[in-house]
Amino acid sequence: MTATQNGPHLSEPFDEPPRNKKHEAQITVLISIILGCFAGILHRTMEGVSYFEAMKTGGLTAIGVGGFIFVYLTYIRS
Repeated sequence: MTATQNGPHLSEPFDEPPRNKKHEAQITVLISIILGCFAGILHRTMEGVSYFEAMKTGGLTAIGVGGFIFVYLTYIRS
């Protein structure tokens, strides 16, 4: 036996697995659409606004939530 077999093992720096950005983008778009639909339905139900106003609320909510999640994934997790 040699001394190198019993010596301490130097660990290499931990490498994170590569991120699947396409999968993250698909999930982000899906979540934002679902939350936008929910916001539009809730606005229509609670306040009795027109369909156009409810669709506008849902669209703006979807864009806002999607943008927020993309910013979170891009800047905070990098």
